[in-house]
Amino acid sequence: MNVNGRRPTSIDDVPTDILSTEILIRLPAKCLGRCKIVSKQWLSLVAAQKFRLMHCRRISTSYNQMFLSIGICESSVFPVTFEQSDSFSKTQIPLPSNVSSSGVRVLTSFDGLVCLSFRGTHKLILWNPLTRVTKFISSTQSRGRFKQKSDVVGLYASPSNEYMLLHAKRRNGMMTLYKYSSRLDSWRKMGFIDERKYHNYKMSWSNGTFFQGVVYFTIKVHAIGEGNYLYGFHVDSDQFKSKPFPATSHDDGEGSLVLVRKALHKFVAHGFPFWSLDLWRMDGDNWTKIWVRQSIVPQSLFSHTITYIVSTDRFLVVSKSGCVNELDITKNGEECYYPVFLGSRLQGAVYTETLMSGDF
Repeated sequence: MNVNGRRPTSIDDVPTDILSTEILIRLPAKCLGRCKIVSKQWLSLVAAQKFRLMHCRRISTSYNQMFLSIGICESSVFPVTFEQSDSFSKTQIPLPSNVSSSGVRVLTSFDGLVCLSFRGTHKLILWNPLTRVTKFISSTQSRGRFKQKSDVVGLYASPSNEYMLLHAKRRNGMMTLYKYSSRLDSWRKMGFIDERKYHNYKMSWSNGTFFQGVVYFTIKVHAIGEGNYLYGFHVDSDQFKSKPFPATSHDDGEGSLVLVRKALHKFVAHGFPFWSLDLWRMDGDNWTKIWVRQSIVPQSLFSHTITYIVSTDRFLVVSKSGCVNELDITKNGEECYYPVFLGSRLQGAVYTETLMSGDF
């Protein structure tokens, strides 16, 4: 007891609402995992669905982005500040079901969840690399079986904060759309775009990017007189709607959607074989060009994912083969695009460390 006759204040004296909304919510997800063993009260707070959602929304805008590297011999995660990435900063992690590195494909990520597919069985999986929680979502009716070069996916949260996965499948020249519900653990067939040109083999779809209630897909139609299109799946109405594509002077423009500071942007590479790269920002129903560089990208960006790195204010460009480059739009010419990650890899992806799982 102190000189004033009062016992010192301890963490047990902190009100539960202050503990959860002002203290625990500020901690990185990895630290919260350790907090579960402090007491039953802390375990209850951290495990609650409401808290995990609040923590995920807060942490996704901060400095907890990680790079998942799936190599020939091992799978590891690194902080995305690659200036400090060496053999001491990486953490080796096992893949789901202890599958080999060559046995999986990384498709997309959202809220700390990574969507994978097994190469042999084509089954889809939702996986949290931090907590190692894995959910197999393929059904016995062949729903949730992913085929490379034919299918695309889009992971998002419904208005009720339920995780959903869109899976567009192209079979026999026709595209069919299915939606997976994590709460119901079931698939449902959905309506799709009617126009025939979006179904045939002469078009390429990107995986979906979720932004403000819409899952956006970029479509490139490989045919004379055609070009690039942007469609959005509105999660409140379960309908596809056509969206404007940035107005470039070339029909060969290709690119990648990326979220930057709570706004949807799109990199567009055009002008083959001397590629130029533009960065556009969506403003309502229009696009505004905010950056342009000429002759810096040696290849198309359609098969790449581009992620804005909060901690460095730069962009990470990852190819399907796992090659990693950084793009710094504050620099000029070739200096703005440079390799940052060397080694033998099969693929890679950026995700944010959270405690989320595919259970709701």
